[in-house]
Amino acid sequence: MKKLAPFTVLILVVMLGCASDSTSGLELTLKEGGSQPIIRIVDSSFKRHIDVEEAIMRRGKTGFLEASVCVRNRKKKDYPIQYKFFWFDADGMEIQPGARPWEQTTLHGGEAVTLSATAPEKGGSKFIIRLRRIQ
Repeated sequence: MKKLAPFTVLILVVMLGCASDSTSGLELTLKEGGSQPIIRIVDSSFKRHIDVEEAIMRRGKTGFLEASVCVRNRKKKDYPIQYKFFWFDADGMEIQPGARPWEQTTLHGGEAVTLSATAPEKGGSKFIIRLRRIQ
């Protein structure tokens, strides 16, 4: 039994590591009908470089949700980032998990950029965008 204990601890550490999104610098969530996004800072150094100026979600003419998030580079140096939108239905289930790739852009010094996406299905009611620095 003592031989299994270190292996069990290793499995728990790996599982906990996978459960947290340590690759994100910032995570923003907005629900349909919500006016204030929820912003979670995962990497405090990321927040020193990036400001979220606006987050909007609306239902387009086709019935699909459309999201846009305006972010600004607070520094004078270029700041390369990756971002990914995750879409959820009214029950909180992710719509088409894994279908969208990480996208990338470079925020030039002082520049503001609007990142946008459209839900892959009409049943969307919430999105999360994760941003991370490209190392």
